[in-house]
Formats: sequence, structure tokens, C-alpha cells
Amino acid sequence: MNVIQVNFELPVFLIHQIGLDTKTINDEVKRMFALFLYEHQYISLGKACELSGFSLWEFTEMNQQLNIEIAYTDDDLQDDLTRLVDV
Repeated sequence: MNVIQVNFELPVFLIHQIGLDTKTINDEVKRMFALFLYEHQYISLGKACELSGFSLWEFTEMNQQLNIEIAYTDDDLQDDLTRLVDV
């Protein structure tokens, strides 16, 4: 898989102010980005889980905590059922 590394600076006071751990900041920012992309329907639920490093259940729980609606349609269900049958 091709990847691009993104680097940017955050003030330390901001990291502390919002309660992030400086040791895990990279993972936290990646998870927040995955949440943002999913919430704004740029990526699917599966891709958001993959990007965030969370399982489906962990990602769903985080969405609930942040009041982000899970967009799962009847078509999504049918696609998932078809994939399960094909396995």
C-alpha cells in the first residue's frame, strides 16, 4: 500500500489543554482524522476503522460517545451479507 507521511506542528499547551498524551499523539490525531472523514462521509465505516486502528465495535462506541451517527443503510447490510455468503 502506498502511503504519504504527514507532519505538522501542534503547540504543547494545546495538546495538554485538550487532554492528549504526548506519547500517543500521532495515533490520537490519526483516529480523530478517521472520525472526521467518516462523519463527513468521505470514507466508509470499514476504511475509517482501518485508518483509526480500531475494531468496528471500538469505532462504533467512539462514534456514540461523540454523537456521530453511524451511516449504515439497507444497501450496506445487503453488501455485507453478500460478502459473508461469498466467503
